[in-house]
Amino acid sequence: MSKKFRIIPRLEIKNNFLIKGMYMEGLKKIGNPVEYACKYSKENFHELFYEDIVASLYNRGLEIELVKKISDNINIPLTVCGGIQNLDQIKILFRSGADKICINSSLFKNLKLLNQASKVFGSQSVGVLIQYKKINENYEVFAESGRERTRIKLLDWINRVQSNGAGEIYLSSIDNDGVEKEIDFKILGEASNICSVPIHYGGNINNHEQINLLKKFNFSGALLSKSLHGKTFRTISKYL
Repeated sequence: MSKKFRIIPRLEIKNNFLIKGMYMEGLKKIGNPVEYACKYSKENFHELFYEDIVASLYNRGLEIELVKKISDNINIPLTVCGGIQNLDQIKILFRSGADKICINSSLFKNLKLLNQASKVFGSQSVGVLIQYKKINENYEVFAESGRERTRIKLLDWINRVQSNGAGEIYLSSIDNDGVEKEIDFKILGEASNICSVPIHYGGNINNHEQINLLKKFNFSGALLSKSLHGKTFRTISKYL
């Protein structure tokens, strides 16, 4: 947790296009993901988070050639997420240039995959993406880019993935995805308090106050998409 706070551009990919949605729906094409990846690499961001948002939903693997192309053209670490079902796919991703992988939906059917991946490749290179939403008074975890309700409470799932070998955790708020809506830092503080591995947050991060609050709650980094792609967070360079 003592390492430098990371600013992480999040590249959400569908059919080889960089996209952005609202509440993980209503997807809009932004542009060429390779061009954006190169731009963020040249601007010295700390890491890129590549997420194929439909690979798991369509039950297919990631676009490996696109992963390779991005990896070949950047000089910063690349974390790849989406559609990961087994160790062979993870092996291919590392061979294709991924520095870390991140698993989400498949863990609800096969949590052992996380433990296996951490043992084979090292927990430092295996993360978990957790998409969550407030339902009544509880925060629950969702799968399939916010489409599938699991009825698992957020803090319970954080504990479970940690105990099964997660080396990093990336929280993604469905309620705050792509919209100007107040962030519930209370639940983020509770999440950080039970987390013994680096934890990151994404969802409506667009100003210094929010980043300073994440630092205050011992987060290791922030995932940014809309505010970077649309250049609305113009003074982000002070953190790089």
